[in-house]
Amino acid sequence: MTTTTWRPLAACLLCGAIAGWTTQGWRKDASIAALQLEAAIQTATAATELAQATARVLTLERAAGAALAQRADHLTQDQTHAKTERDRFNADLRSGAVRLSIPIASGQCPATADTAAAADHRIEARAELDAATAAALDAIAGDGDDATRQLNACIDAYNTVRNTYHVQTE
Repeated sequence: MTTTTWRPLAACLLCGAIAGWTTQGWRKDASIAALQLEAAIQTATAATELAQATARVLTLERAAGAALAQRADHLTQDQTHAKTERDRFNADLRSGAVRLSIPIASGQCPATADTAAAADHRIEARAELDAATAAALDAIAGDGDDATRQLNACIDAYNTVRNTYHVQTE
């Protein structure tokens, strides 16, 4: 092979290699661009889904917060009403409008053959409590009622949150 025939052949091969390399580069660049586009679409889709899920959770949180605030207001109203009733009861005790008494045991043993009619007509011995003792007993009962109201409010709050977020409990 002479240099005159070899040079054009080498030039053709070199041009073919350069063209192939350029074409391969274009295909590679096109593949990379397609992958980047797909990744960008997936990222945008994931960001949209995250934003939607976040909005749903925030909506649930606001609803639960409003329900809990409403329940707290209701508890406050109930406690205020109960305190007003206790204060009225204690004022009636002090004024003598209300009197408290408790049954006292008598020294006699009741007959074992008491009938219902006899039980209705039986007079029970009672001891009247002074106003301070009655007020103390009312305070104890009021504290228990307040605790029961607070526990019921806690149960209601728990159920509100559980139902809002659809939490499964076992």
